[in-house]
Amino acid sequence: MSIRLILIISLLFIQGCSSFKKDVASNSEKFALGKSYFSKNKFQKAKDEFKFLVQNEQGTNLGLESTFYLAKTLFALEEYDEASYNFNYYSMFSKNIENVELAQFMKCRCAFEVTLPYNKDQSNSLFAISIIQEFLDNFPYSQYKQDSYEMIEKLRNRIAKKNYEAGRLYLKMKKFDSAFFYFDVILSEFYDTKYYDRALVSYIFTYIVMDDYNQAKLYFESNQLNFNNSNNKIEAEDMLEDYKNGLGFSGLYRLYK
Repeated sequence: MSIRLILIISLLFIQGCSSFKKDVASNSEKFALGKSYFSKNKFQKAKDEFKFLVQNEQGTNLGLESTFYLAKTLFALEEYDEASYNFNYYSMFSKNIENVELAQFMKCRCAFEVTLPYNKDQSNSLFAISIIQEFLDNFPYSQYKQDSYEMIEKLRNRIAKKNYEAGRLYLKMKKFDSAFFYFDVILSEFYDTKYYDRALVSYIFTYIVMDDYNQAKLYFESNQLNFNNSNNKIEAEDMLEDYKNGLGFSGLYRLYK
């Protein structure tokens, strides 16, 4: 009886091992299937496969690689918050430096994608800039460096535009101190954006609207070397010439357009 019992236990053990190997192979097949779906842009099907693997292969290399592909799939599906979480999780545990760099860059892209137009709240834009800058600090020679700088440039121009339009709005309302405040924000904090010169021109125009032509001319003379673009400097000079005797119809059009 004991020999028979040993044989039965051995048989059950062998069958269990076979089942285990079969399950492992099945999950490997699921991973390959998920990658196939991803390469064919069948992102929802890929998401389902990778989510299953992440949940059922926790603590394994297969599970970690599935997390990476799940993150890329979620990004393709424009589910940026969840994609960012998975990119960050992968980068914390993976030893593949190239993929970690890519995962961190993709986290930056996720942060960029959830930012809002200039006329909305720009908190997400400020957060995205900080995330991208952190990436550049960690990977100063990254192959994604140029793309990262371009994202920062777009975000800084967007925030600058918000301040510029706020200044223009207050100028139309003839709340000059508030207009100057927003133009000053651009001049002090967003000097590297295309709105820097616009703020200089608007500063001069604000003095003209205030009927303080002398101050407008003095401001131009003090800042004429600060223009980034010579065309904008010429525009300021032409404006001083055109409005030296008052705004007139063209000046009012410029104010309220």
